[in-house]
Amino acid sequence: MMAERGDLIEIEIMSTRDLNNNQIYIDDELSALAGESFFNLTVEYGYWLYKIVYETIDSDGNTIYASGVIAYPRIGTFDTSNEAFPILSYQHGTVVQKNSVTSVSGIWVLPALIAGYGYVYIEPDYLGLGMSEGLHPYQIKEPYGSDIVDILRATKQFSAQSDEFEINNQIFLAGYSEGGYATMAAHQIIEQNYSDEFNITASFPMAGAYDMSGIMTDVMLDYTPYGEPYYFPYVLFSYCDNYQNILAPVENYLLPEYANILPGLFDGYHSGDDINNVIPNIPINIMKPDSINSFQNHENHPLRMALQENDLYDWTPQSTMHIIHGLADELIPFENAQKAYDHFVENGAENIELTPIPESLGGHQDAAPYALLGAFQVAEEMKIINVIGDINQDELIDVLDIILILEVILFESDSSYTLWASDINQNENIDIFDIIILLNNILDI
Repeated sequence: MMAERGDLIEIEIMSTRDLNNNQIYIDDELSALAGESFFNLTVEYGYWLYKIVYETIDSDGNTIYASGVIAYPRIGTFDTSNEAFPILSYQHGTVVQKNSVTSVSGIWVLPALIAGYGYVYIEPDYLGLGMSEGLHPYQIKEPYGSDIVDILRATKQFSAQSDEFEINNQIFLAGYSEGGYATMAAHQIIEQNYSDEFNITASFPMAGAYDMSGIMTDVMLDYTPYGEPYYFPYVLFSYCDNYQNILAPVENYLLPEYANILPGLFDGYHSGDDINNVIPNIPINIMKPDSINSFQNHENHPLRMALQENDLYDWTPQSTMHIIHGLADELIPFENAQKAYDHFVENGAENIELTPIPESLGGHQDAAPYALLGAFQVAEEMKIINVIGDINQDELIDVLDIILILEVILFESDSSYTLWASDINQNENIDIFDIIILLNNILDI
């Protein structure tokens, strides 16, 4: 049988902790990160963490394999879950090394925490990272969207094959920095192309570069020192690789010394620091002057057109979105968030919030924990964990659920959640006994 997009190809267990050991781990990690006075988070579950490989498509529509992780609540050692959990897809920030991803490095505090609070945590490595081949299509929206859609599909498959966790119909998307851009891209692409398959409960794009052709281009053309110079060639290499039909090879735009050294540093085995060490802190200075002049003087320059194609501020989100961004962000200016918010509201979006992180809480890196905690607190207010028997996912168990069990018995169902929620006695057979048990529960007999 041929694999299809979103098919689960491989799973590999990476880590697990019971509730007590998960709490100890989280307390230790958060205390080291920010001090006990800042974080006081008590989990209700342990976790299982798996590496997964799934099928997706590259920028040209060719089928490829991609990797990521799934962490889900651990009830007991191998207990069957009687609860169904929401998905939270976390999109990570910028990395250049293929192995600097959770599917390789293993557990860190966020999946342990999120799964411990009763979510199915997923984190795609992104195309070109993890086990995925090729150069990562950095800051190009379509590959993020297709990759996140397919890891959501793979998660559904994993859940359908496992007795240890079930997912409900809630989907949260969140990410910071590159992950903020990826989250915004996935939100747009899911609503535009996959709304019949997925409904986003809420998204939390944080500190993302949503205006690639305007604000971020101006930052790079400002000829002032930049905190992470490698971001610029990362974008340039990515765009030249993905837009070969309109852009020249990347070496054509670079001064000879950088044309010689930089391609070898974007091989997936070098870090951002490795690249920063060989380029100026004013990153535009790696380019030939005539390349810069051509870009600045031509509104229809192909690179400018490619950047415009990947702007994410001028559309109309339908689902709830909380945009979070630091006012003192020195790498990705707050104006990205303000511009996106203003356009969304002007376009008629009704469920959009913009939350500025105060300047006193720091720049791009320092503001990240506050943004993540703020997003988490909002998600917690919206989160639903359904119990077995709640077939229509209305958080009630009543006669409507009995009617739905009867429909499953008479007409069957291909919904993994419906089959799980209808099997009240968890014997893998849905029959009159499930109706009797559910009725007794309703009547509290």
